[in-house]
Amino acid sequence: MLRRIKLYHNDGNPGPNPKMAGDCSKLAGDCTKLSGNCTGLHGDCSRLEGDCSNLRGDCSLLSGDCSRLRGDCTGLRGNCSHIHGDCSRLEGDCSNLRGDCSSLSGDCSALRGDCTGLRGNCSHLYSDCSMLSGDCSNLRGNCEWLRGDCSMLSGDCSNLRGDCSSLSGDCSNLRGNCTGLSGDCSNLAGNLNECNFDRSIPPDIRMLVEED
Repeated sequence: MLRRIKLYHNDGNPGPNPKMAGDCSKLAGDCTKLSGNCTGLHGDCSRLEGDCSNLRGDCSLLSGDCSRLRGDCTGLRGNCSHIHGDCSRLEGDCSNLRGDCSSLSGDCSALRGDCTGLRGNCSHLYSDCSMLSGDCSNLRGNCEWLRGDCSMLSGDCSNLRGDCSSLSGDCSNLRGNCTGLSGDCSNLAGNLNECNFDRSIPPDIRMLVEED
């Protein structure tokens, strides 16, 4: 596999800024020792595994299951809409990634950075979101599996639903109709005037008030 990919470099002499190009759909194996700009790669990368920390560039043309990849994805950028699977073993700053994350699942606690460019259903992602920041207006779905400090998140949370009991922090930068959220949000602080959610009323009593 490594020999096959090396053909994509400049005649086997990658130089300081190697660029890879071509269809990687038939490649398989450990990509840990690969490094360089993968902007020219396209196709299904489902059979690749290992540490992708040394890869950088635009991954918009790549597709497939990323479940067997691990490592720091900080150097990658572009539209990840065609990537699916469990991203639990990936870490690093995801600020330069954009697109629909509906097909991604798993523990996202090792990811950090600005999630403004991401959209779609985040129901299959779970764990600590304390290191994520930015506008979450384009995210939707059940967020009851998320926990941690949401102080760095902003935007309209109208499309989020589920039990938010595990979230904490200052939510002053969140806005919108959050009637889809439920549970005890006493760990949240900040100005909730724009939010149709009274955190001073316990959940069971709040439901009775709403029925009245």
